[in-house]
Amino acid sequence: MAEQEEPVRRRVALKVIKLGMDTKQVIARFEAERQALALMDHPNIAKILEAGVAGSSADFPVGESASLARQKRTDSAAAQAGWKTGVTGRPYFVMELVRGIKITDYCDQNNLPTQKRLELFIQVCKAVQHAHQKGIIHRDLKPSNILVTLHDGVPVPKVIDFGIAKATEQRLTDKTVFTAFDQFIGTPAYMSSEQAEMSGLDIDTRSDIYSLGVLLYELLTSRIPFDPKELAAAGLDEMRRIIREKDPVRPSTKLSGLTAADQTTVARQRQLEAAKLVHLVRGDLDWIVMKCLEKDRTRRYETANGLARDIERHLENEPVVACPPSRLYRFQKMVRRNKVVFAAVVSVIGALFVGLGLSTILFLRESKARRTAAEQGARSQQLSELLSKMLRSVGPSRAKGRDTQMVREILDETALGLEKGPKIHPAVECELRRILGRTYQDLGEYTNAVAMAKKAVRNSELLFVDGLPTADALTELGAYQANLGDWTGAEASHTRALAIRRKLLAKEHTDVAQSLMNVGIVQVSQGKYQAGEEMLRAALSMTEKLAVGENLQTLRLLNMLGITLRRQGKHEEAEKFANKALTTSKKLFGEDNLEMITALNGLATIQIELNDLRNAEANLNQALGIARKLSLEAHPYVATILANLSAVLQSAGKLEEAERIGVEALAMDRQRFGNKDHRVAGSLVNLGVLLQYNNKLEAAEANLQEAVTILQQLPNHDPRDLASALLGLGDVLRQRGKPEEALRVHLEALKIENALPQSPAQRARLAISLTSLALTQLALTNVVEAERFARDSLTLREQEGDPNWELFYTRSLLGETLAAQGRYKEAEDLVVSGYQGMKDRKDKLPFDGKVCFRLAGQRVTRLYEDWGKPDKATEWCTRLAADLGTESP
Repeated sequence: MAEQEEPVRRRVALKVIKLGMDTKQVIARFEAERQALALMDHPNIAKILEAGVAGSSADFPVGESASLARQKRTDSAAAQAGWKTGVTGRPYFVMELVRGIKITDYCDQNNLPTQKRLELFIQVCKAVQHAHQKGIIHRDLKPSNILVTLHDGVPVPKVIDFGIAKATEQRLTDKTVFTAFDQFIGTPAYMSSEQAEMSGLDIDTRSDIYSLGVLLYELLTSRIPFDPKELAAAGLDEMRRIIREKDPVRPSTKLSGLTAADQTTVARQRQLEAAKLVHLVRGDLDWIVMKCLEKDRTRRYETANGLARDIERHLENEPVVACPPSRLYRFQKMVRRNKVVFAAVVSVIGALFVGLGLSTILFLRESKARRTAAEQGARSQQLSELLSKMLRSVGPSRAKGRDTQMVREILDETALGLEKGPKIHPAVECELRRILGRTYQDLGEYTNAVAMAKKAVRNSELLFVDGLPTADALTELGAYQANLGDWTGAEASHTRALAIRRKLLAKEHTDVAQSLMNVGIVQVSQGKYQAGEEMLRAALSMTEKLAVGENLQTLRLLNMLGITLRRQGKHEEAEKFANKALTTSKKLFGEDNLEMITALNGLATIQIELNDLRNAEANLNQALGIARKLSLEAHPYVATILANLSAVLQSAGKLEEAERIGVEALAMDRQRFGNKDHRVAGSLVNLGVLLQYNNKLEAAEANLQEAVTILQQLPNHDPRDLASALLGLGDVLRQRGKPEEALRVHLEALKIENALPQSPAQRARLAISLTSLALTQLALTNVVEAERFARDSLTLREQEGDPNWELFYTRSLLGETLAAQGRYKEAEDLVVSGYQGMKDRKDKLPFDGKVCFRLAGQRVTRLYEDWGKPDKATEWCTRLAADLGTESP
């Protein structure tokens, strides 16, 4: 900023080349910008007022109030000579002073609604159109080059910085100004694909249209299509590839993928409710933005005025010119990206139409020629099987990282055709719906899979009632219901399928074994461990007797038995089954498949409970690596793996990293399942416990309370999940100094735990709940009640038969309840032996165990202090400090 005294006294913006920067190329670009600005006269473009060459650096005093009075100027010829030699003077020009801030900052700071943002953007478009009419391409349009200032209280955007502008119709200067073949000019996040090309491709005005599209994207979403940090981290070649080839997601998709907190922030900045945010952008504004961002510039708006006019049409509720790309266009682009998959998809479509055609002909002619119909039926069945194999071949478990979006689109189109197209025979429709359901399942689209399976069951019942095809359809329906957490529905489907198969098949049959397995799985998932284990063992025995070698059913039974035994606390036997499942998976399918991910995750969960953290972390990272190879980053399996990895890192004491991964897992679950799902509740509980350990108690309470609310509203929630959420919430409330609330919540958790079927694992859960209640009663100084709960917890721990660290911690806690009653002699043996037992296991303690070890040590010194034995207290304080490796316990 400078002050001009003559011929007009005013504040201005002074632009001058820094000392040492006055190279021939920089001076040429500086002169080009002066000439570009001189050509233009528009209220939304910063005006140039004066230009020249200073005699020396002394002409520019340092400071914001520098005076521009009576500048020494050379004539034009001298100035040219000075530029050529680089010796005399520094070129400068004087511009209109724009007291403003970036357009995006102005909109967010003033909470401008979307309509007002669009009105500002229209003014920017008209300024850019003026530049284009003067033959000037800006080439670096971005928020920092578009400032908003106030004229009589009215916001006015000003386009600035034409430093890398390009002329289309005349030369801006006689100095050498050109873009080299391999020179990277512009700001990557706002750069068009042709700018990133860095080739001989000529840059025209449509490059600025692309940059305007990025700006509009940011005004609508507070995000930009490609994250600048990711672009910077990718390296130059990968950055250029992303800009040239990767299609950005629509603004509405970007908004729907934000976390709830971010959606709330973005909506508030636009004076909206979060629920209405995505709806406002979806449709016209999506289409307008994506038309600007087309990689093929011939598909963009021809002019900035065309873009502005389309936004005006949107604001006036008129039809816009922009529209979604045609299916043919999107199809061509996808084919170019996925040539290998395309060949398979062509076969899928061909098989689908041929199968439908033949099947329709079959049933039209049934009354005339039964033999012909039977032959055609066999062919139809073969075509259905072929179609099923082809769809599976391009599903994520086999696509090996290639784009599976095309598969989703084909499934959705086919499902829509079954709903709205001509009616086909129930048998054919049933088979097609089952194929679609299986492929939706493979893609993790469980809701769609359930919808397909229910209709398949209804079609089958029209023909077979309680026949084997109906049992097959029920089996698939039950599996999809289980994936959605609908255990009641899943158990009903599987139980009915088992009854049909037992009635119609041999006593020992692979399909009967499959139904036994399915019923066992849903029983285990509802906490009916003993009944579920019996079903699973019977299924495994039958499968091994009937099968020639290992198969997929054997693998799934091994996985499920490992889970069942782990939940009952039989960890060593569970680990044997899990290792066998992993070996079987490798043998049957190789390294990269969904079954391998399941086996690795199952083994890791057991290793976590065995405190084998190193191997658990390695197995989970391997599972994540396979998921990325298969392009399954958004699959529900990945969120589960991340949650388990977070638990491993927590147990290892890596709390910050564990919290980061826990946040990522929660975001994935929210995006996939919404905010009212048991998996989201599970991620909230995991993250809440992590936040508690990181001493972020307010955030921990919010997460755990949300988890409790979600589970209480779900009709089919697992009671163990609710008990865990309540337990964690109660612990945090106690730590936040709210013991009365904590007691109410802990008693509710205890009531649920007491009502669950008893098993070794359930007794361990009950002991944890009783321990928390004892601590809460101590906080309320209800010492007698605290003693009762601590004794009950210790009794359960002693029944486990495994003198683990939790048992000795509970002894220490019971001692504290006795000391609080003045019964120091009784308390002494408990707190000392409790501490010693934990010390003997110190090297194998998980993170929470180490926290409890420190608490147990503190109880010993506090006992002797309260007992009036200061020498003993001092002796133990020194001893504990040595054990803990600190100056003080």
